[in-house]
Amino acid sequence: MLKQFLQWLKNHLGLFKTIFLISVVVIIIGQLMSIGKTLSIDQLTETFATIPLWKTGLMLVIGLVSVLPMIGYDIILNRLLDQKQNPRYLFETSWLINTINNIAGFGGFVSIGLRSELYGQKKESKQVIQALSKIFLFLMAGLSVYSLISFLLVIVTPVAPFLKQYWIWLIGGGLYFPAVFLFTTFKKRGLLGGLSFKDRGQLLFVSLLEWSGVLFSFLSVGYLMEIKIDLWQTIPLFIAASVIGIVSMIPGEIGSFDVMMIIGLSAIGVPRETVVVWILLYRLFYYIIPFLIGVVFFFKNIGFSFNQRYSGIPKQLATEIAYKIVVVLLYFSGIMLVLTATIPQAFTEFRWLHNLNPLKFHFIVQFPSILIGFLLIIMGRGISARVKRAYLPTIILIVLALLYVLLGDFSITAAVFLSLLLLVILFSKNELFREQLVYSWEWRTIDGIIIGALTVLYIVIGVYNLPDFPHHRHHFISFFLFPSEKVWFSGLLAIIAVSFVIVLFVRFLQGEKKQIGEVLNEEKALKILTTYGGNSDSQLIFLKDKRMFTYEKDGEATVLLQFACLNNKCIVMGDPSGKKEDFPAAIEAFIAETDRLCYLPVFYETSEEIVMILHEFGYDFIKMGEEAYVDLNHFTTSGKKMKGTRAVLNRIEREGFTFDVLQPPFSAEQMAIFKQISDNWLGTRKEKGFSLGFFSEDYLQRAPISVVKNEQEEIVAFATIMPTYTNNKVGTIDLMRYDPEKAPSGSMDFLFLNLFTYMKEENIQWFNLGMAPLSNVGTSRKSFIQERIAYLVYEFGSHFYSFQGLREYKSKYATNWVSRYTLYSRDSWIAYVMIALLIIDNAPVEQPLSKIHGLKKWFRGI
Repeated sequence: MLKQFLQWLKNHLGLFKTIFLISVVVIIIGQLMSIGKTLSIDQLTETFATIPLWKTGLMLVIGLVSVLPMIGYDIILNRLLDQKQNPRYLFETSWLINTINNIAGFGGFVSIGLRSELYGQKKESKQVIQALSKIFLFLMAGLSVYSLISFLLVIVTPVAPFLKQYWIWLIGGGLYFPAVFLFTTFKKRGLLGGLSFKDRGQLLFVSLLEWSGVLFSFLSVGYLMEIKIDLWQTIPLFIAASVIGIVSMIPGEIGSFDVMMIIGLSAIGVPRETVVVWILLYRLFYYIIPFLIGVVFFFKNIGFSFNQRYSGIPKQLATEIAYKIVVVLLYFSGIMLVLTATIPQAFTEFRWLHNLNPLKFHFIVQFPSILIGFLLIIMGRGISARVKRAYLPTIILIVLALLYVLLGDFSITAAVFLSLLLLVILFSKNELFREQLVYSWEWRTIDGIIIGALTVLYIVIGVYNLPDFPHHRHHFISFFLFPSEKVWFSGLLAIIAVSFVIVLFVRFLQGEKKQIGEVLNEEKALKILTTYGGNSDSQLIFLKDKRMFTYEKDGEATVLLQFACLNNKCIVMGDPSGKKEDFPAAIEAFIAETDRLCYLPVFYETSEEIVMILHEFGYDFIKMGEEAYVDLNHFTTSGKKMKGTRAVLNRIEREGFTFDVLQPPFSAEQMAIFKQISDNWLGTRKEKGFSLGFFSEDYLQRAPISVVKNEQEEIVAFATIMPTYTNNKVGTIDLMRYDPEKAPSGSMDFLFLNLFTYMKEENIQWFNLGMAPLSNVGTSRKSFIQERIAYLVYEFGSHFYSFQGLREYKSKYATNWVSRYTLYSRDSWIAYVMIALLIIDNAPVEQPLSKIHGLKKWFRGI
């Protein structure tokens, strides 16, 4: 039974270690909260105001140096375990073990668990437990020696009667080390035995140094505070209080130690108020500040081990949470600063509003408050966008604010807040990886609302404070009252000045604009398509209205994506082309590259296969419609459904019209004819590109063109046959144009039917009729809200675009319908995604995308 239990413990050792580490984190958080309650900020502020800065610095140095001897325990422990640690790792881990143990208490058991986790990973459990138990025995050896000395002082020297009552605690603590020494001398092996005389001497020496440091730190604070004390009475009191505190196992001895010292020092003539400040400073410099440094080391070293155990997920979560907190704090601090300059009366009347402000200091004039407030908001945007260039300016701004706090209107709350904020930003440097800022519509909306609301509020306050404004009717908003018109006007000038600073800073964050991918490289694109294949949209790359991104594997380009960018959105047209096995890696590389340059991909009219790949990257999707396919092997014009189509076909043939397929290259005369037909068909309309072909001589020269001729052999309609690079699996057309004056009614049906026959003879299996936008979108009660809205567009938007008519027309021939989707990052707002698609997909091809007017004028990215 015992063996089974021990095996069960061994099998679940990892779980117990995780529970222990989580427990330590809980203890740390609990102690931080407890420290926050026990520390009086106001009292510390008053104390530091009376103590010279050099004395405060000396107290800090003494407190930190006094912690150092405890590192000796871990040097000896690693020697007992016969392992050599990296000096830096040993220093950091030993510091965190001892400082956290000082605060956590529990008789040193926390330190045992931490040492086991940090130093015992590569050793057998039995060996680790034996080494730890020996170290644990000697942790209190130094205190025991000091207890014996203190006992003698209490007995031999004249001390206050109050101290004599603690002789029992001193003799009890004093007997601890002799008992341990005798036990380890006679115990030659086993859990607590086997220590050499040298090892015992070194452990005693380290423990003596530790407790000498504790005592020296406490006495130094009193000396630097210029408190006159009797050392021969203070030392026994301190040692007795420490013994009682350790026996009680209270975290950091908080409570019992404090009470004893306050009563005892008061009994020997030190004022109670002075003792309280003394203990407060002692705890701050020996316990709290070293503990905070230890917490940093804890999350750095324990976090690394914990992170590896759980595949990096803890670090990702912690980093993301910390990063979000920094952004929120920057925004919040900036807003509060501007509000303190805007409605100062409110911060006086409402205490809760004053307490909510993390920067509780007052600027002498409006300008610095408004300037720093608005800049903190913009810095928050730079950090939120993870732009590298935001790192140094943010640090400089926080340092300047910190210096203003320290040298001007001193506020310990603001100083601590800014210091912590600075520290977190320093540790967040690796999170800022983007090369530039592309100011997205989403970000502009958020920042515009915040900055605009603050500016409007400030102007409203100015109007409210005009001399002839009827204030007597508005007592309920008395906090809108402003000190003076001149002060308000200086703030208004500050806002105007800040607006220019904001523009300059945004320009700085943007840097020299870098683009994704490259312009069309025809040779590279054609090699990918002919070697690895493509799809129905692949040929659109040769329109030259899009950029291309290629993925390379083993030095060879295998995948091609075609896209166009608007604002921060890179809209990818259709599925990737090339080697399907490399699609996931290619998409991941594209997302990483766009992320680096502060863009967000949008994948437009993609297949379900790509939806599944992008789902793994956290992308949301919306169904955009369905693509119609004709099964050429089973298509027939017979039957009742095709009766009207047969009649059209027979009529056109009787009128002498014929079908033909012309092969490139085409002559200048032929191109002129095609151009004339295209112009007649367009009329006053503009060509549209991106997802559709447009008339381009270079583009038309790349593939055969099917034509309809009249009896005079004159071309009256044409359709470009679009290469799909699918090994005859799919055929399709792109540009369909007819001369409205010369082509017969039903000429498009005539073209389609003859193309079906032509492609069937070419052994092509499927004919792609193209998209029916918003077809069968949002018809289910369970559909996404975005798709339900799109369904309303489909039902009621026919007077703008005949979605329903297009679906009905293609239904005449279609035997299969394949869903198509648009996928977008969760960092994008669906409304802005749809606006970007609307602009790009309807952009006139005569103008570059960057010069489109109308709606895009309002949404163009800088």
